[in-house]
Amino acid sequence: MSLYGKTFRNLLWPAYEALRGHRTPQLVRQLDRSQWLSADGMAALQVTELQKLLRHAYDHSPWHRQRFDNLGISPANFRSLTDLRRLSPMTKDDIRQQGDEILAANYRDRVFPHKTGGSTGVPLQFYMTRDSFEWRTAVRARGYGWAGAADGEKAFYLWSVAVGKVTPFQHRKSALMDALLRRKMFNNFRLSHATLPECLESLNRFGPCVLVGYTSMLEYLARYIQKAGGLRIKVRSVLTAAEGLNAAQRELLQTVFKAPVFASYGSREFMLIAMDCEHGGLHISADNLLVECVRNGQPVAPGEIGQVLITDFHNYGTPFIRYQIGDLAEAKAGNCPCGRGLPLLSTVHGRIPDTIQTPDGKLISGIFFPHLLKEFDWIDEFQVIQKELDRVIVKLVAPHQAAAEKGLPQLRHQILNVLGSTVRLDFEFVTEIPRNATGKHRAVMSEIPVTI
Repeated sequence: MSLYGKTFRNLLWPAYEALRGHRTPQLVRQLDRSQWLSADGMAALQVTELQKLLRHAYDHSPWHRQRFDNLGISPANFRSLTDLRRLSPMTKDDIRQQGDEILAANYRDRVFPHKTGGSTGVPLQFYMTRDSFEWRTAVRARGYGWAGAADGEKAFYLWSVAVGKVTPFQHRKSALMDALLRRKMFNNFRLSHATLPECLESLNRFGPCVLVGYTSMLEYLARYIQKAGGLRIKVRSVLTAAEGLNAAQRELLQTVFKAPVFASYGSREFMLIAMDCEHGGLHISADNLLVECVRNGQPVAPGEIGQVLITDFHNYGTPFIRYQIGDLAEAKAGNCPCGRGLPLLSTVHGRIPDTIQTPDGKLISGIFFPHLLKEFDWIDEFQVIQKELDRVIVKLVAPHQAAAEKGLPQLRHQILNVLGSTVRLDFEFVTEIPRNATGKHRAVMSEIPVTI
């Protein structure tokens, strides 16, 4: 841990948060304690938080109240975590169609909008409270700290940046935050065969302690280094995000960067859902979220694949209760050698969007498309398909024709601004996007093998 990192976390950051009226540093200290609870202690904490959330949702969210009344039950009927299974899952469509009824009446003037591009191709807008934002920020700080990537430690990010026009004020604010956090950002949306040397040189010059990035983009950089050499620095750890991490990718990153690799699992709705610890256990952020893996409404056995349902204990603005996030995962039994009481996931499935490759050598992470398309509210669903190197098809479900016709030129411009002029971009308007047997669909599909 660096001297600056300690100073930032113990002095600069707490002072800044205090000026803003935020209690995030206090929450970090609280989470640092609760992670060491026993399994029984963690379950008791979750029951307490769940009961408070259910009472709040029943009293202030018309949609949730109706949800309870339809079953003829009240929050008082819920005395254990297993009682929650009486509620059917909450879906993205519920939020999209009934968002105003789900929003808690006593928080209407205390929330702010948040968007997710939807890695499964369904953009979503919901509302957050400041308290929820502070909790998720604190959870992220704790989890990234396990990987040596706590704020204030010198970190190189292979990450997404704002798509579209950025105001001078936004640019200056981002630059100031990067400087204070000692963070260097390289836009992974412009990563290509041509820019890989530039990315590596930027990494070498910056000399970070930690390397953070989208899994696929870190893999491309590692394969380039493996082939061409040129890595002149030693990082303390590598942290993968936004996409799943398989065993081959983990081995590659460990071999090339000669550092331990930490996988994270998160979403825009909840931020950090689970995080690798120093022993490799993928720990659920159970003191902030309740995570279930179910099939046909019942929990799956450890090692079996189930749909992920998430209950957020602290977003009282949009109460997420048994929310079907659209991912598949396996729970893991037993305890981690690290001693934390946070339960474990074994594997997260279905979060690895394909990469689009262009004739001039660009490599575009599939994450680009949900990152961009979430800003176009006339799009209900989408799917990106590449069967030829020089052609990309974007299928759109857009019920409002006038809005689609007005917004399509801007969408085309922004996609081609990243893909480049060597790609023919075709749009197809469809009434629905087909699902697979699990009820999901891949938002981005490419049949072009990616090579470095």
